[in-house]
Parts: sequence; C-alpha cells; structure tokens
Amino acid sequence: MTRQLIVTLFFAVLGLNVQAAVVTLDKGGFKLTYDCTNRAATRYEYTLTKDTGSAARPSSFYLDPDLPSGCLGQLSTASYASVVSGWDRGHLVTSNHMDASTTYIKRANYMSNIVPQVSTFNQGIWVEAENVAECYRDLATVYVYGGLVYNDTSNDYFVSSHGIKTPDYFWKTVITTDATSGATKAISWYIPNKSGLSSLNSYIVSISELETKIGAANVGITATATVKAMKPTTTWATPSGCDLS
Repeated sequence: MTRQLIVTLFFAVLGLNVQAAVVTLDKGGFKLTYDCTNRAATRYEYTLTKDTGSAARPSSFYLDPDLPSGCLGQLSTASYASVVSGWDRGHLVTSNHMDASTTYIKRANYMSNIVPQVSTFNQGIWVEAENVAECYRDLATVYVYGGLVYNDTSNDYFVSSHGIKTPDYFWKTVITTDATSGATKAISWYIPNKSGLSSLNSYIVSISELETKIGAANVGITATATVKAMKPTTTWATPSGCDLS
C-alpha cells in the first residue's frame, strides 16, 4: 500500500475531506509536501549521491496522475507565460537532479512539482542554487530541502487558468560533508520570487533563521544546533571539474 493511499484512507476514516488535507507525495527520487486545497507543493526534500545519470528531460509537462482521491491538482499544463508573459513553469526539484531514472525525471515534470517563477529568477539565481547541490553531490552525499512561502496576493495571476497561487519566496537548504575535514556543513537561502535580484550571496540564511521566518515544522530539518546555526558569508565555490550535465 502506498503512502499516498494510506494518507487518503486515514482522512477518510476520520471523516475528513482529503481535499482539505496536506499530504506527502513520495515520488521515489524525491518527496513533496502537498497542499491538496491550494493545488501546490509547499515543501520538498531528496538525497543526491554521485551523478551517474543522463536521462533526458521530457519536453512536456504532465498533470500528476498519482494524487490521492479528492486531492486537487493544477488545472492545466500550459505555460504560465501564455497567461502573463515573463513567468516560467519553475521546478521545485530540478529535472537534472533526477536524471538517474527516466521515471523520476518524468515525475519532476509533473505539475505537482511545478509553480510560477519569474523567468529571470528561474533561469538565473534559482539555477545557481540548484547547481550547488549538483556540483557537491560528486564529493559527498548531499541532502536537499526546500519550500515556498505565500504572503502576497497581488501576483496571483494564475488562479483562474491553473488554480494555483504564486509563491512569493523560495527557500533551499543543502547539507553535505566537507570533503577535506569530514565535518557536516550546511547552507541555506531565502529568495524572493521577483526580478532584479542581487547575487545569491545576498540571500544566505541559517537554518535557524529559516525556522524563525517560517516555523520549524515547516522547515522540517533535523540537525544539531551547530549545523542549524551555520551561515556561510558566501555561496560555496564551484568545485573543480563540476559536470552540470
């Protein structure tokens, strides 16, 4: 029995509407915390080891066929730019991190993993943050966590077309082992979903700061106080020979 089905049955037994539930979607290569009412993931996590995959990213996007009964998905796979120019179908879990499996990389293109992102954000600073995990996975196991914050309704352009609100902030945390010292190290960012951003360094925060901003339960990272307090002054340098393919 899948975890999704267990969640569905749990709410049914309690007499609750699954549509109003927050559920965990286990996609194999990654997990999403998914708000069935708002048709969007609120958090994600996954683990990366050495990159040996080369599965091609699908050219299409797909409605998620595996949502629990009564759990609402987006209304369309159409581009957000077809509604308002300057917006991308942005990945929470990047396709490139799932290229070890044709199944997992396709699931990364399910609309449950997609939200509206400003194009320059998606293709700029968000890629830079994604590349940190992509590069450091070849040095040691990498643990990736992230999520969304909604606090402004003025940019909710896609409710009618897709049934989804627009995230106002994205956060991401990468935890790994230092290749030299063997010690655990962590870096996090809290980035507004808008154009004209500063460098990625400007948005570095500690895990503890994230917990203060959005709540420890929403961050959901188990780590020591020392790790949670880590706040590098700059984004980790790209390791020599990093393969971003």
